[in-house]
Amino acid sequence: MFETRRVKMTKRLIKDAYIELLERNPSKRLSITDICKVADINRSTFYMHYEDVNQLVREIEDDLLDCIPYPENIAGGLSDSEQFICLLEKTFEYIKDNKKYFNIVFVHFENTGFQKRIAQTILERYKSIAFSNDTLITKYGFVFCINGSVGMIKEWISDNFPISSRSLAQTVLQMCVKATSFKRNN
Repeated sequence: MFETRRVKMTKRLIKDAYIELLERNPSKRLSITDICKVADINRSTFYMHYEDVNQLVREIEDDLLDCIPYPENIAGGLSDSEQFICLLEKTFEYIKDNKKYFNIVFVHFENTGFQKRIAQTILERYKSIAFSNDTLITKYGFVFCINGSVGMIKEWISDNFPISSRSLAQTVLQMCVKATSFKRNN
């Protein structure tokens, strides 16, 4: 559905208000009234865009997942390993650039639904460069790597990004290669 600039701006205000409130008090259950006060909008404006807070949260998650880089956005001429590292580095930079959102929905909430969705999104987007063949064992190895990477990302966010995106990408690749035993071109 096409959204006007005004609708996009209003939704951004609502999302930012929600995240701001959660940053202040992550344990509090937020009401629509709380969100509207911070966003400086009426409740009717909120309801024009969302049925409830759960729909708002789902859209925030969708926005985050929709912007995870795709393999085809990587420059050609690189080895498979270097392409994978570049893709992971872009993904980790995206997470770092959107720290406040990932910190709330990914770390503070311990949102297992979002963790499953991010793992599934990464599996779908990265499988074209990760599977050496389409065997079930390779798939399970990749699922193992994704879930381990999700845990590493959560710690990386929680620790306020103590290592570079590039270093984390290289570590993830090394661990994936060891875990799945699939060979990559160097």
